[in-house]
Amino acid sequence: MLAVGMLVAVAVLVAPRRGLPVPARPGAAAGDGRSATVADAAGALTLLAAALRGGAGALECLEAVSALDPGPAGRELAVVAAAHRWGESSDRAWDRVGPGWAPAAAAWHAALAAGAAPAGLVEAAADRMRLAEARRVESAVHRAGVLLVLPLGLCFLPGFVATTVVPVVLLLLGSLR
Repeated sequence: MLAVGMLVAVAVLVAPRRGLPVPARPGAAAGDGRSATVADAAGALTLLAAALRGGAGALECLEAVSALDPGPAGRELAVVAAAHRWGESSDRAWDRVGPGWAPAAAAWHAALAAGAAPAGLVEAAADRMRLAEARRVESAVHRAGVLLVLPLGLCFLPGFVATTVVPVVLLLLGSLR
């Protein structure tokens, strides 16, 4: 019973969640207080790249995607768009939504600094975010496998010793007499 409880506790602690929140500063985005998950942010960036390929201006695309996405990613992109509208630099605008959006901020800043269209760089940033999340989940799965070995060993080793090793030792001791 204790072993089952330990297994459940370990499984709950290492089980991957459905997307980790993108870390944001407290109060960075208005709303229900949730920050965008990596999946939300990557999806919003993919949508932003598609809008940018449509030919509209960068700021208009930011505002359009933020209007289309009612979730935390849309709210955080609205913060970035508003900061741009108020004349803040690209770095300061993306700093308002926290370090989880760093790949998007780097892509946006590189495109604006080079005078290039940001669509390809923004889409690549979304791909990097998804890849990093997939690696994090895979690492958590491998870690769970390692963490489960100890409780399983503690559960099965006494049973193995009691049913296999002890009878053999007793049989050998009996035959020596």
